[in-house]
Order: sequence, then C-alpha cells, then structure tokens
Amino acid sequence: MANAYGGDLAAALRERVLPSMPTVTRWAEVLDDLPDAQRRELLTVAEETAAHRFDLLGSGPTDLGDSIPWTRDFKHGRSWPLDHISRLPIVFGDGSDIKVPWELSRCQHLPVLAAAWRLSGDERFLDEIGAQLDSWIDCNPVEFGPNWACTMDVAIRAANWVATLALLGESAAHAPWSDRALESLLLHGRFIRSHLEWAKVRGNHYLSDVVGLLSVAALFGAGREGKGWAEWAAGELERELCHQVRSDGCDHEASIPYHRLVTELFVCGTQAVHSLLPGGLTEDHDERLRRMLEFARDYTRGDGLAPQVGDADDGRFLPLGDYGRSDPRSHLHLFVQADLEYKPASAPAAYPEGGYWIMRRGPVFAAVRCGDVGVGGLGSHAHNDQLSFEFAWGPEPLVIDPGSYVYTADVEARARFRSTAFHSTLRIGGAEQNPIRVDRPFSLEDLTRARSTAWTAGPDGVVFEGVHHGYERLDPPATHVRRIEMGPDRLSIRDVVTSEGEHELEWTFPLASCEVACTSGRAVASFRHVTLTIESVGLDFNLEEGWRSPSYGVRERTPFVRARRRSTAGRSETCFDLRVERNGERGVS
Repeated sequence: MANAYGGDLAAALRERVLPSMPTVTRWAEVLDDLPDAQRRELLTVAEETAAHRFDLLGSGPTDLGDSIPWTRDFKHGRSWPLDHISRLPIVFGDGSDIKVPWELSRCQHLPVLAAAWRLSGDERFLDEIGAQLDSWIDCNPVEFGPNWACTMDVAIRAANWVATLALLGESAAHAPWSDRALESLLLHGRFIRSHLEWAKVRGNHYLSDVVGLLSVAALFGAGREGKGWAEWAAGELERELCHQVRSDGCDHEASIPYHRLVTELFVCGTQAVHSLLPGGLTEDHDERLRRMLEFARDYTRGDGLAPQVGDADDGRFLPLGDYGRSDPRSHLHLFVQADLEYKPASAPAAYPEGGYWIMRRGPVFAAVRCGDVGVGGLGSHAHNDQLSFEFAWGPEPLVIDPGSYVYTADVEARARFRSTAFHSTLRIGGAEQNPIRVDRPFSLEDLTRARSTAWTAGPDGVVFEGVHHGYERLDPPATHVRRIEMGPDRLSIRDVVTSEGEHELEWTFPLASCEVACTSGRAVASFRHVTLTIESVGLDFNLEEGWRSPSYGVRERTPFVRARRRSTAGRSETCFDLRVERNGERGVS
C-alpha cells in the first residue's frame, strides 16, 4: 500500500493533497491568527466532539456515550443491521431517518479536532481522531451496514478523512493508527469507483462520488490506481458541469439549497483538477462555474441568507470551520472556498433556464420562482412553488419560503412542506399545482410547465410576469397568470385566473416571525424594523398557524396569512398591494 501514496505519507500530504485542497490549506494558514472569540468557539466545538456530543439534523445536543453508535439514528432510536448493502432496508416507516447515521459518518467533525490540535497542541484531540477512526472502521465493514449504502456519503467521508490527515501533516504520518486509516481510505476509493450513482439524469449524488474520489486520488496519486482515478474524475467533472448546470449557472435540481451544495462540490473539484492535472479543464468549465457563483451572489438577501426555494437538507462537502457553527441558509462560504471576495448584489437578475427571477430596487428584494421541476422532469427536489416569491426589506425577511423540514422520516410532513399551500402562491379548487405522492417522496410530475411571459428591469421599476398550467386538469380547466411589479417600497401583484367556470381561490403568504392583525381587505404584519401591509379590496384575510424549517429536522411555528374568494367564469382578476413602512425612527440598519 505504501507504493500507492509514495511511501512517505507526510510528503504525499504536503506535495499532493494540500495543493489539491486549497480550502483546507487556507483554513490551516489562518488558524494561528484566529480572533480570540473564534478560537474559543472552535475549541468549544472540538471539546463537544471529543466528548461524543453531537447536534445533527435537528437532534439537539445529544451525548452518544463512550462508544459512538455509528449505525444508529440517535434521534429516534433505530439501529441499522450490518447486512450487505444489497439487502439493507433504508426506510422502516417508523419515523427513523437513515440520514442521521449518514450525517454522523460523514465525519465532518474530524477536521475540527485536527484544527483544535493545531491550535492547542493538546494530544487529546490527536488521540481522539485515531480512536474515532479505529471505532468507525471496526463498526463498518466494507459494503455492510448503512454507512456504505449511499456512495455519496462514502465519498464525503473519504474527503473529510483526507482533509483531517492533511491538517495533521507530519503527526498523521507518525500516528499509530495511520496505516489502518490509509488502508480504509484505499478501500473507500475502490468502493466509490465501483459503486457510482450514475443514472441517465444525474444530480448531486453522482457529483459527490466524482469529487470525493478526487480527494482520495490526490492521496494515492503516486500509484497507477490513484492516477487513473484522477484522470477519470477530471473528465467526469467537466461533463457533469455541462449536464447538471444550466448555461445561466443554475443547478438543474430546482432547489437553491442544492445549488449551494453543487457549487461547493464543483469549486472543490475544480481546484483539485487544476492541481492534479493542470490544463485538464477548459475555459468554458471555469466560466460556467463563475456563473454559478454569480447566481449565489444574486439570490442572497440583505441579511446574508438565501431563500429556501426547493428542498434543503443542510448538505455540505467540506464545512471545516463552519462545522457546528454556521446557519445552513448562509451560502457565503462559497466565495471563501472559491477565494473570491463577496460583494452583495444591487441589481435585478434573471435566470430563465433555472427558473429564478431576482427583483431588487433599493432595499426591496424579491425572488420569484417560475421554471421546470428539474432533473429532467423527475422533480426530485422541487416543490409546488410556481409563481411564489420571497419578499424582504433590507436585512428583514418578510414573506418567506418555509423550507423542507425532513425527507423519509415523515413523508406526510414532507408532502405538506412541498405543497402549494405552503408557498406564497395561489391554490385553485383546493388542488395541488402538481400531484404529490407520499409513496414517491423524490418525484414531482411537471404539469405546471411554468414560464415567464414578461421581464423588465429598468430605472422605473422591475416587472415579472409568468404563467403555469398545473390547474388545467381541473373541471373546468383553469390557468394562472401572475404579474409582480416592484416599486421603491412595495410589491404589486395581479393574479388572473382564466376558466369557463367558477373556482375556489386561496392565497397564502408565509411570513417570518412577526405579529399579525387581519381585517377585511387587509393584513398588517409588524416585524422588528418594518411593518408590512398586505391589501386586496374585497378579500377577507385570515391568520393561521403555519410552519417554517430553518434547517433540516427543525420546524418552528410561523404565521401564515391566507385570503380566499370564489372566482367568476371567464377572466377573474385579483390584485394585492404589499407595502413596507419603517417602524418609527429605528429604520433598517
């Protein structure tokens, strides 16, 4: 095995791995100069990790005891058997979530222990890394148990193990556990290469396989096998960027949170290829990756957070210093990883292929969703959110997308968070825009065929108009057209329903935390800095309890404002005025 990495582990880490993982290198360089508050925070996270106390996917801080239960969903108490992955059940239907052992076994906490060792010199952290690696290998024989059932997680784990070794450097080379860790990493690489999550239409899983293999290839690049992995993965990375990312820079999974993960994977993968195989990627590749980052800049709100359009499971590749400390709705780490300065957007931007329309005027921000369901029509991570919008004033989010909450652990809740009634759009006849099936939680048929019909962005204002066809299956069929105009302190919305018959109409406005009062024709929501008034003549507004999910596995009560009326046959028009006023003299900072 020594020939695979050149026989000198310290040299392999220094000469091949660190240059191929510049995000790790830059983090290592700034550790010694961390401000005291950040230093204390990182060491606190490391102490919690060393004590086997984890807070993952909404679990809350949980003490896992002396021996980490790597194959157990410690949120719900379910353990997975060490069956071969070809026979392993993924979902039991008892509320358990295999994502919990998967997330724990990504081992994204190990680089934090390595950083704590570098900061403090405390050998406890070094010993704990070795103990956890030995424990994981003992409890997870290759191809058996839940932590080999998803190649994506194998790949992310391998990358974080390699990053941990790189941070330890010479000390990793002399650690008594290093040979066993290297043997397991070689098996990780072989497993990834032989268990690829390839399909005709692919997404973040296959991309993770490719990028994770690049990290292993960097370590074992002295041997023929490692070199072969690097050459294969470099070609796949370029092909996947063209396959998974639209020409306007949007990931094809119809989800802004997944755009974050995919961008991180392409940033880290591209950096690895540039180091391992200089000239292995074209200028077109780098240009499309640049557009991915531009999209992330444009959708970021004034509070530094991103709208949760589509699915969100908090997934990361190499969180490093963000582990256990960052808000998953912040995507600003992408610019740090790409070694680019983040400059907040100030102008409107249209992404017609991705189906996102970003409206800005002064402090007013809106993000409108109008596009296909993604992944070649599979709709794996899409929601029934056509013609919905987020609305913010400066750093104050007002109308929000409630997020996702969970996946297979509660398929009813997943369907509810994906539903039309959980988004700021119009529901007609009590129907869904697209049918939602709880027995197929990662599919969504695209009956809406949504498209923009008008877009202008000039000095006099920003205007979006779009249409979808999801209600044409009703009896009689109905079509929804929405026009949104942005002024200096407001949004004006005009919804037109066209049908030969009458239908019950229901509008939903999910709000960030606020106090709400509803009267005839008006809802008034008081936030910290501003007051939002939603008006529509002749409508009755009602306040209902809703949910929002700021991160996977977490849900919080939040107000939903709803308005209802019956449409008339023919062309039925309803207008809303959303007006923002500052509260007293406090203003918006």
